[in-house]
Amino acid sequence: GKWELVRRERITPDGELLPMPEPPAPGADGEVGFIMYDPAGYMGVVILPPERPNYSGDQPTGEEAVGALGTYTSYFGTYTVNETEGFLTHHLLGNVRPPDSANNNQRFFEFSGDQLILMPPADDSGIKRRIIWQRVPDLPETELTETHRRLFGFYRWTKIERATLAGEPIPTEQWDNAFIIYMPSGHMAVHISRKNRPVYTGAPTPEQALQAIQTYGSYFGPFSVHEEEDYLVHHRIGNLNPGQSGTDAQRFFELTDTTLKLRPPPRMIDGREVQGTITWERISD
Repeated sequence: GKWELVRRERITPDGELLPMPEPPAPGADGEVGFIMYDPAGYMGVVILPPERPNYSGDQPTGEEAVGALGTYTSYFGTYTVNETEGFLTHHLLGNVRPPDSANNNQRFFEFSGDQLILMPPADDSGIKRRIIWQRVPDLPETELTETHRRLFGFYRWTKIERATLAGEPIPTEQWDNAFIIYMPSGHMAVHISRKNRPVYTGAPTPEQALQAIQTYGSYFGPFSVHEEEDYLVHHRIGNLNPGQSGTDAQRFFELTDTTLKLRPPPRMIDGREVQGTITWERISD
């Protein structure tokens, strides 16, 4: 199912609840985020803090990239549940932060009413964290189209194609791994891990942070279906690129039982109109 972030708590070894940090630091009051689980064993997380500054230009500086990378959470992969010991593990296939891209994140869990409480192991200083999520209800049946019912689920990227409107193919670099997710609550998220991600440990340099955000893509928010015109709109309330939070993305679609093809509106590139197509394979049962 799908869960919306309520808050993140930090607790000292003495049981004292620490104050929330100031925005836009992770854990600040007013964060927006979702965790999405599929019964087939797939998952994804996105978290956006408030007051993220926009880039000063079309492209970020290295210092701006450090800030963007440090204030946005996005990762995806599979998960397993150990009910006997009360924990689950997120087996990552991608993470906005390259050093964490293949982590196995253990989370002890509790349910309290409609809330899910995830608790990572304590850090080296003994501080414990509690991440509290609220279950998000599904859309009412009266609001669902046939496309909604067929679309809900997790999809894995298989290929990207680009061609001119005259049909001339254009060589296109392929990604490394990606998920797109459509939940019955009417929300979606996309996680894209590209090739040639930087390798580093600890805090990134400005150059490493710039390469990290240039080789990863993520956004999330509600989506709407325009069935008669064969397009979707992704209403992006959160985006790795701060300037694109709060914008819409139109995607024309072709949907079968096993694949989803998404096409943004054509773009002018080097004086030619170019159409891109992203093909996704359904991985939900």
